[in-house]
Amino acid sequence: MNKRITIIGDLHGRLEWKEIANNALVNFNKILFVGDYVDSFDIKPAEILYNLKEIIQFKKDNMDDVTLLLGNHDYAYIYDHTSISGFMWQIWQEYKKLFKDNIELFDIAWGYRNPKTQKYTLASHAGLTYRYWMETIAPKFNRTDDTLEEIGPNDLEIHEVLNLLKGDIIIWKVGSMRGGGGTPGPLWADYLELLDDPYPDINQIVGHTAAGTVSVDQFGDYFIAKVDGYYNKKLAHLQLNI
Repeated sequence: MNKRITIIGDLHGRLEWKEIANNALVNFNKILFVGDYVDSFDIKPAEILYNLKEIIQFKKDNMDDVTLLLGNHDYAYIYDHTSISGFMWQIWQEYKKLFKDNIELFDIAWGYRNPKTQKYTLASHAGLTYRYWMETIAPKFNRTDDTLEEIGPNDLEIHEVLNLLKGDIIIWKVGSMRGGGGTPGPLWADYLELLDDPYPDINQIVGHTAAGTVSVDQFGDYFIAKVDGYYNKKLAHLQLNI
């Protein structure tokens, strides 16, 4: 059966998610936040912290209906990557404690395989490139192929494998387009890197690229959906049937 999902873009402390999410609870199967709940140039850190607490409570109140993905800004506080742009030193430990105390509520990725069509949809903050999977993830599980039937331990799906590696440094790989080197991971892939080297034959849902757009690019039978933080001065969100 199709799954109806609402995707909410990078928040960076903004409150507008509440109306979108509460409406989605009535009409959709899944509400998916793509990460980056913290760091802003115009919202005070204490307000961002309060908003993050409310998001966590919203998840606790709707465990089966809500998925919270980690963004690179969130991950930076949890695992002490202090060189990220906009890092708020003055509230670092408060952010870190709140994330750490609730780390089981956050994922690196979410996935869904339609039981009728067998199409697989993967959501992560920045996206999964084929090169990253083959060079970084597959070798960790002694895999040399990219089939979806047997991609990890106990035949796990892609999102399940990525979530096993939540605390592994390989999740924090930054590509050249974002100031790093090598192949970018699912917290850091630039949208252009994802377009250039997508994991084949799966749908992908991402945020991360703050270009002020919501787009769905079609590639044959598959798509890449990008939901940025703000679009036309409103919090970006997208509704899909997958």
